Amino acid sequence: MSKPNVHGLPQHLRKDHMGYFLDYFVIDGGLRKRKRVRLGLIPVAQAKRILAEHTKDIVAGEFLPGDKPKVSFDEAADSFLAFSESRKKSYRRDFFSVKALRAFFGGRPLESLTPSLVEDFLKERKKKAEEKGRSLKNSSLNREIACLKTIARRAVLDRKIDRNPVDGVRMFRETSRNRTLSPEEYQRLLENCSPHYQPVVQLAYFTGMRRGEITGLRWDQVDLKEGIIALKSEDTKTQEEREIPLDEGLMDLLKRIPKVLGSPYVFNFRGHGLKDPKTAFLRACERGNISDFHFHDLRHCAVTNFRKAGVSDSTIMSISGHKTHAVFRKYDRIDRDDRKEALKRVRLLNDTRMTPAVLLSAQGTGG
Repeated sequence: MSKPNVHGLPQHLRKDHMGYFLDYFVIDGGLRKRKRVRLGLIPVAQAKRILAEHTKDIVAGEFLPGDKPKVSFDEAADSFLAFSESRKKSYRRDFFSVKALRAFFGGRPLESLTPSLVEDFLKERKKKAEEKGRSLKNSSLNREIACLKTIARRAVLDRKIDRNPVDGVRMFRETSRNRTLSPEEYQRLLENCSPHYQPVVQLAYFTGMRRGEITGLRWDQVDLKEGIIALKSEDTKTQEEREIPLDEGLMDLLKRIPKVLGSPYVFNFRGHGLKDPKTAFLRACERGNISDFHFHDLRHCAVTNFRKAGVSDSTIMSISGHKTHAVFRKYDRIDRDDRKEALKRVRLLNDTRMTPAVLLSAQGTGG
C-alpha cells in the first residue's frame, strides 16, 4: 500500500490552488524526469480513481500521458480581445496593440514566449518606426508590453498555460507630460476653434473631463437646475460614478447649445454626433501658434488651475476622476510661478517673525 504524503493523499497525488495533479518520475530516453499531470478542480474520489488506473505504470516509471495541445498566441489574443470588448473602455487601444503584437508573435505557441523574445519584438517595432520616419515613445511601447502581459495572464487564469512566460519583462521609463496653457494661449486656442467646437474645449479646460466623456455627453446627463453633469459608472473610464460641477459660465454655455432633433448628444456636427475631434483640435492649435499641446493636456490645465485656486486634492480628484494620488500628481503641473510664489510665502513668514525687537537685537549683535 502506498504511503500517504504530507497532504494526507496517496503517494503520487498532490493538490494546490489549481486542483489535484499527479506527481511522479519516469524514464524518458534513458533519463529520469519528473512529470506533473494536472487533473484540475475535481472531487478527490475521482482524482484517486485516475491515480489507481495508472499506478502500475507510474511505479514502473513508464506512464507518459499525452501532452495537451499548446495554446497559440493568436488564440490567447482573440480571447483577450473578446474580454476587452465586453469589459474595458480601452478596447480600441487594445485592438491596435494586439495588431502590433500579432505581427511578430502570431503563429507561435504562447508558452514559447520569453523576455528575450519580447526584447526582439521591441527592437523590431522601433526599427520599423524609424524606417517610416517616426519614433515610438516609451509610453506607446509600454502599452503594448502591458497588453502582452495581460494576454498571458488571462491565459493562466483560464488554465491554458501554467505560468506567465513574459512576467519578468520590464517597462520603459516614461516622462510625464508637463504642458499647460497660459491664459493668453487659451484665449488664442478658443479664438481659432470652430464655433461648434469651442464649447468642447471650454468644458475640458474648466472641468478636466476626458475627451470621450465630453464628445459622448448626453442631455440626460446634464442637470442645469442642480448645476451638475452626472456621469454613471458605464460612462467613465474608471467605471465609477462621478459628478461634475457647473458654474454660471458653463451652465450658460450649455444653455446656448441648440438641441438636435432625434439626437441624445449635447455636441453634434451637421446633424451627427461629434466624433474624434483630433483633427479640428490640431488645426486650431496650428492657427493659434500653440505648439506641443494635445487635447488631453486640457485635463492637466484643469487640475493645475484647481490646485492654484486652493481647491483640496481630494475635491479635485472627485471632479477629475483620478483614483490614486500617484496618477493625480502627474496632472498637477508645478511651474515657475509656483516656485516663485513658494519663496514669497517663506519670505513673508520670516518677515512676520522678525518683529522690531528681534531686528534691533540682530543689529546690536552685528547679525
